[in-house]
Amino acid sequence: MAQTAILRVLPAQDITAFTNSAIAAPKESIFMSRNIKTSLLIALLGLTALLGLMLLELGQGQKADAPPARRLTAAIGGPFELTDQNGVRRSAADFAGRPMLIYFGFTYCPDVCPTALDIMGGALDILKQTAPRAYQRVQPIFISVDPARDTPPVLRDYLSYFHPRLTGLTGSQAEIDAVKSAYKIYAARSQTRDENGNYNVDHSSFYYLMDGDNRYLAHFDHAVTPEELAQKLAGLVN
Repeated sequence: MAQTAILRVLPAQDITAFTNSAIAAPKESIFMSRNIKTSLLIALLGLTALLGLMLLELGQGQKADAPPARRLTAAIGGPFELTDQNGVRRSAADFAGRPMLIYFGFTYCPDVCPTALDIMGGALDILKQTAPRAYQRVQPIFISVDPARDTPPVLRDYLSYFHPRLTGLTGSQAEIDAVKSAYKIYAARSQTRDENGNYNVDHSSFYYLMDGDNRYLAHFDHAVTPEELAQKLAGLVN
């Protein structure tokens, strides 16, 4: 979830005391600061990506009354060849005729990705009860932006904690770079590692809804609620 930081300007006489207390802060406070910075960076990346999508839409020169299903069609999406969590090669053609709800992330993601997948799963459960036809049609997909660590067995284990209909996709770095480019996804590996040697991957956080012909229909910010996402999916998929 995006977080908003409220900054307060300290009086001049408090600066020295603040600096000394920051130096003496325990290790846990330092880690908390890093987590806040990471969350703010992800929020900023999301806003940047959203601005980019808006600019792409304007660049298409489409009229304001153009049908939503035809907007940004040429800008987002495209064919892909990847490997699913069971080691089976999959392509966009395998999902032909079924709208795809796609989220890009990675299994070592500390909070944003698990939250996004929980929201996706919650929306699917709501659809199953309120719009069963949409539930049967839509195909939820999780595409890794960290193929070096997200092998098919790792994906299979990770996705077992989320909705059973989720298909996970990974591949070589070149294959992932190609699908990132096609879907206008930002993802960059951090150069720093924690004490266990793990690294983070900063990435944009959107759900993309593609139609049965793998054409762009809509995108949703990861701050959407399961109820909101289910309602939007029901309207668009049906």
